[in-house]
Amino acid sequence: MWFIRRMMRISWTEKKSNEVVLNEANLERSLIKTIRQRQPQFLGHMCRHEDLEHLAITVKIEGKRSRGRQRITFIENLKSWAIGKGSNNNFIRLTENTYEWRNVIANVCSRQST
Repeated sequence: MWFIRRMMRISWTEKKSNEVVLNEANLERSLIKTIRQRQPQFLGHMCRHEDLEHLAITVKIEGKRSRGRQRITFIENLKSWAIGKGSNNNFIRLTENTYEWRNVIANVCSRQST
């Protein structure tokens, strides 16, 4: 963000938020959109292969849970933003068909951008 402020000659002492600076420069944040698009693509890639990575993503590990708040898993993170946007709950089954999974990703990403 510092380079945009530098290009627009906005001093660091001015109390302008990053959102205001982005609006003045007619730019938008694209990193979050890229992450939201690539995470489901990666999930589809991992679930279509029967490797150790597939097992690590889909299988629950037996044993005692550690104390404190549990970490959010990769699958739970994807479900949290996709289900909120009206997507289907069964991600693993949908990833088996590449074309169907691409449609799901496109629908969720297009709804999130609006």
